[in-house]
Amino acid sequence: MNRTIAPEIKTPDSIDLIDYQKIALDNGLPVYIINAGDEEIVKIDFVFEAGKWYEPKNLLADLVNRMMREGVKGKSAKEIADLFEFYGCNLESNVSFTNAGFQIYSLSKHLPHVLPLMMEILTQASFPEDEFSTILNNKKQKHTERLAKNDYVANRTFLSAMWGKEHPYGRVTEYGDFENVTTDMLRQYCTRYYNASNCFIVIAGKLNDELLKSLNTIFGISSWKGEKAPKDVAHIAAPLAEKRIHTDKKDAVQSTIMLGNASINRYHPDFDKLTVMNTVFGGYFGSRLMANIREDKGYTYGIHSALSSYQHGGILEISAEVGKEVSEATITEINNEIELMRNDLVDEDELDTVKNYLIGKLMRGVDGPMKYSDILKGQLLYGREPSYINKYLKTIEETTAEEVRELAVKYLNFDQMYKVTVG
Repeated sequence: MNRTIAPEIKTPDSIDLIDYQKIALDNGLPVYIINAGDEEIVKIDFVFEAGKWYEPKNLLADLVNRMMREGVKGKSAKEIADLFEFYGCNLESNVSFTNAGFQIYSLSKHLPHVLPLMMEILTQASFPEDEFSTILNNKKQKHTERLAKNDYVANRTFLSAMWGKEHPYGRVTEYGDFENVTTDMLRQYCTRYYNASNCFIVIAGKLNDELLKSLNTIFGISSWKGEKAPKDVAHIAAPLAEKRIHTDKKDAVQSTIMLGNASINRYHPDFDKLTVMNTVFGGYFGSRLMANIREDKGYTYGIHSALSSYQHGGILEISAEVGKEVSEATITEINNEIELMRNDLVDEDELDTVKNYLIGKLMRGVDGPMKYSDILKGQLLYGREPSYINKYLKTIEETTAEEVRELAVKYLNFDQMYKVTVG
């Protein structure tokens, strides 16, 4: 073996995906089952259409999700936490713009004890006033602390400018919001959105027939069926006309920079190839932005561009922390890199490096049942079959330098971007 010669890079023609099974519980709740793995560990995702898109008051979706585990009929928050700890079970919660839910990691043998407790959280949350007051005060304190941080202020300013303060994507937390939410609102929201008709479950790990039967016994009851979230909820964006926004902090040594604009989401046919273009531009450590602004200019430890896809829109965003004295120079260099992307073809070696990076990232994402369950969940949220992964793989491999330039012309426009600096 000659160790001075790099091994040949081989990319797969397709990815062999783990088989999954779809079943419906007696109340119609869909369950996606990935029965794989050698360890006696199971991961269960409960996904509800219960995100910020549906909340009538700011903070409501977050507070409902947070409070559901803070007490149920006959059990306090401490007793619930002690039970999960006793069984070595990890319970995580999450809220996005459209969806919210819970994720359980548990040993298979403890699920007969853990699953009924989870059902109590979903159907018997008591929303105790004392816990609510404590959580609300903690959130208010964290909000105060974050307002002193440049990146927090920049993100608030950036999103509100792009979408408007009344739109869920642009709405930011204000002190008055903490006074506008009550436990009665939390109960109503929980009943309305956390039900079987508004949910799907993804379960991955080493499973047995008894476990699958217990899912139906516990979560398939007709009394929990409820109604689906309304499909006619709409919000009107009200973008700010001013594109350049600066918040001065006299004592700041660094500035946070955010540039970007509203963009496409995963439903758009350009999105997958746009991911390739964005990765070349600023989407990984070897990107154009990193090479110029970190490696060459030394203005920052890191600068990144990202595509954020939501159900009702998307964002193309560039962000960095830089020395206050070079913030304008950094913006100029970002514009220079945009112009290069729009006018010059990407070198084939550079494009191949990006493709290999994206393919490797994709393959790591489906390595094992636990990781694959996250991919499956993401595909389901966008109404896709998991086989779409191989279509995405093919798209990466077939994207050309000419297409990268065309996409840069179409989606990278410095003049249309909001430019926010705080510092």
